[in-house]
Amino acid sequence: MLHNALSNLDFEVIALRETQLKSGIQKFDNFSLFSSGLKNIKHEFGYGFYGSGEFLKYVKYFKIINERICCLRLNAKWFSCTLINVHAPTNEETKEI
Repeated sequence: MLHNALSNLDFEVIALRETQLKSGIQKFDNFSLFSSGLKNIKHEFGYGFYGSGEFLKYVKYFKIINERICCLRLNAKWFSCTLINVHAPTNEETKEI
């Protein structure tokens, strides 16, 4: 279902938040989900990346810092690049504020 919605977009990598998926890399035919969720049963948070097509051959590694931070390292011809996905908690405010 997620793949069907994202495949209509013209992007090869998309940062995801609150996926509620298990931690790790889930590989499918032409796309992969890189997720950093909690290791317990609650399935809270979960931040990561969706990658498809040619993009997948440039992924060097995926590193999970914790359930709120993950990094995706990309290898290119002349340089490497790191994408970081972070969830920063906020204080609850009233609607007026």
